[in-house]
Amino acid sequence: MPQLIALGLVGGLVWYAWRALKRQMESVGEELRNQESARDMKTVESLEKGEDGVYRPRHKDPS
Repeated sequence: MPQLIALGLVGGLVWYAWRALKRQMESVGEELRNQESARDMKTVESLEKGEDGVYRPRHKDPS
């Protein structure tokens, strides 16, 4: 009988930990979505290949 009680306690602990982990993953996912939508997305079109083969940011025309 003590084994069943211990198994029940361990099962309850695992269930509680899983719920806490899911809550944390959801909050981190929401924070990442907010940060991704807020940041300035740089595209490949904003880069140009130099003579040495290295891609660098394209210079903006001052006009």
